[in-house]
Amino acid sequence: MKITRIGVPVKEGCCISGADKAISALQTSGMVFDEVIEVRPQPEDNPRMHYLNTIIDLDVRLRKAVLRAHDNGNFPLIFGGDHSLAIGSIGALDNSERAVLWIDAHGDCNTDMTTESKRIHGMPLAVLQGHGADQLTAIIEKNFVASKNILLVGIRSLDIEEEKLMHSWGLHWITMDETRNEGMNVTLEKITKFVSEHPALHVSFDCDSTDPQLFPGVSTAVQGGFTMDEALNIVNVAFDHGSVNSMDIVEFNPYNDNGATMRLVYALDKYVAKRKEG
Repeated sequence: MKITRIGVPVKEGCCISGADKAISALQTSGMVFDEVIEVRPQPEDNPRMHYLNTIIDLDVRLRKAVLRAHDNGNFPLIFGGDHSLAIGSIGALDNSERAVLWIDAHGDCNTDMTTESKRIHGMPLAVLQGHGADQLTAIIEKNFVASKNILLVGIRSLDIEEEKLMHSWGLHWITMDETRNEGMNVTLEKITKFVSEHPALHVSFDCDSTDPQLFPGVSTAVQGGFTMDEALNIVNVAFDHGSVNSMDIVEFNPYNDNGATMRLVYALDKYVAKRKEG
């Protein structure tokens, strides 16, 4: 199966410079993208969410690109840029039975009513479940992911109101504290059980799920996190036991990097290529 690499140089979801340079940095280092979805600034007038109209425009176009790649028989592999792009990448394919493995330090389950930062990169997983601003949920035309079909891994930074919402929706997550206390093998066993129970799977890998002391090239670092081997083992379990039909690798910020985070992105890309292209 051919991989379609889609680059999304978006920073408007996180409002942090450097996220928009992720794609150009990867291109400069030699990565070739089949398509790059550029940001087209739109007039903005919403006081509760930064760059709402710009992100809507971006995710609508990204959703079409991902669906097009899939319909052509290819594997969509999306790079960014901040995590607001997941609304378009995950919202593109049929989510009626599909699961999502969300590898991240954050929950990304705020809504326009709970957000403290007004940044949409803290909202995509809420939107994908059908919660939050109507303007955002409308992007994916009711193609929502059931909360029971989502597992978050690596979690170590949740807002108070966000965590309340996550509990109320019945989400399941594994914190970094749990992983360290129980051992990585237990976390991998839980992920194996989860991904094996679903006919299709999207993997959403946020670079800030890793330890920023090892991989500093992210926009919103949180201390602790996975090593390279641990991150690759999680992805390996997903591909070994789940039917992965799309993936994104997000929140790479070359402005903060020392080269290590770019190597992580390349390692993930190489792994996916090996699994999907042989």
